[in-house]
Amino acid sequence: MAGFSINAAVLKQKGHELFCFGMNSAELKRICYVTPRSADAPDEIQRIVNPRRAKEIGEYIKQANSIFPNSIVVSLTDEVSVQESGTPKVKVLNFPDSEGKFAYILDGQHRLEGFKHSEGIEFDMPVVAIHNADEALRGKIFADINSKQKAVSDIHLLSLYYQIKEMAPDDTPVMDVIVALNNDTNSPVNNKIKMLEKDKGWAKNTAFKKWLSPHLTPGGALATKTIAERTQIIKAYLSSIQSVWPEAWGDNKNNTLTKAFGFEIMFGIFPAVKLRCDLNCGRQYTSENFAEQLEPLKSASIDLPGGGAIRMDWSKAMGVINNAKTRSLIAKQMRDILARADE
Repeated sequence: MAGFSINAAVLKQKGHELFCFGMNSAELKRICYVTPRSADAPDEIQRIVNPRRAKEIGEYIKQANSIFPNSIVVSLTDEVSVQESGTPKVKVLNFPDSEGKFAYILDGQHRLEGFKHSEGIEFDMPVVAIHNADEALRGKIFADINSKQKAVSDIHLLSLYYQIKEMAPDDTPVMDVIVALNNDTNSPVNNKIKMLEKDKGWAKNTAFKKWLSPHLTPGGALATKTIAERTQIIKAYLSSIQSVWPEAWGDNKNNTLTKAFGFEIMFGIFPAVKLRCDLNCGRQYTSENFAEQLEPLKSASIDLPGGGAIRMDWSKAMGVINNAKTRSLIAKQMRDILARADE
């Protein structure tokens, strides 16, 4: 195949030249390569491609408004020549062929790999290149990129995706309820849900989404309700928890009720409490009715795995059994206690 040339803007940083240009992803794939670090190649610097991540990126590429504004970073081999263009701060990169191992990927291999799963969608990508760099410089660039960057928190991302209306259809109504609960001054969790990284709330928005989704999405206990009805019912349920265990509510120094541990368990038993309201209160989901249905749990004793028991008072003692298996067992016993109360 014939070679080709491309004009690149030149940036100078600490004695090094960086070449910036755009290239279509299909063309870029033909000249880029990676040799992953392994027992057989211990001097290489890149990681092995994660197929699942590449497929996820491929799905992203297929979305209507997907773009990649961040650059692919490559190290050009000495087979690529650099010549003056006659224009200041622009040089010409000459590739000997349109296909071959001419650009070692230092950052962006999964983005480029994602195009293999994009069902033929290709578009231009920004590229930043260094030329004929030695092993030490390539290694430093790779290490710096992957050690200095800080991932955006899941709290921030969830709030942002909700803000720009880029959430899955079933997720948006869940976030509608969470936002309403956090903003309502009469809500027991008003300003207590971490919607921003700087917030000092009791639990993250991502955690509330995880706990509430089973009840609000199709098949859930409140799936057929409107957003306003869902919000009011969950608010009433939280108010009932507050009234049944008032000494533990909000006292996160001495109690565990309003920590993630407590919320997970109490939302885990919500369908059982709602069912008791259906049976005993004519489907009237008020705070008082929920509290009445929760009353059998107030003085309940919960058996612990391996022996022993603990009183359902949300004291610090409950915090020492904070693991997923035990939380699940506690919730099951609480549901069983509620079921027996109706016998």
